[in-house]
Amino acid sequence: MKSITIVVSSLLVLTLFTQCSSAQFDKKAPFTIGKAYYQDWVGGRATSKGTKVSIEFSDTNSKEIVFDSIFFKGKAIKLKRASYDGKQLVTGNFPTHTITDKNIIMHVDPRKEMGNTVPPPRHASPFELTEKECVISYYIKKKKRYYKLTNLTKEKTIYYP
Repeated sequence: MKSITIVVSSLLVLTLFTQCSSAQFDKKAPFTIGKAYYQDWVGGRATSKGTKVSIEFSDTNSKEIVFDSIFFKGKAIKLKRASYDGKQLVTGNFPTHTITDKNIIMHVDPRKEMGNTVPPPRHASPFELTEKECVISYYIKKKKRYYKLTNLTKEKTIYYP
């Protein structure tokens, strides 16, 4: 009985470490990265602000690559792909505050709090990154890959009306 427990435990640990090793970073991206930068933005309302990460790229296998997510400053968000002035871009917008018009009721009696809605879950980053680093995830032939960018530059803050 003890040997069965050891064998099952060993297989479980081996499986977990195999999964961790599959999240290795690619040494070279399958696309050419041009400019990679981030910039803070501030909206017209007091609580409307955030950070936008943009990565210019060119690739020859655009049909094979499906961009998924970006991990930056401890957060994760889905990437959006776009074309701008003949350049291919992927962007991730990280709002720091969201505006809600609904008041949250806080009361000693929990029955009076029943109308409150649960906030959406936050997606945390599993990577430890510095301020100028981000990780992008993408799929090639249905296999998820990761690439770490270490040279993000900070651009001027954008002020929206």
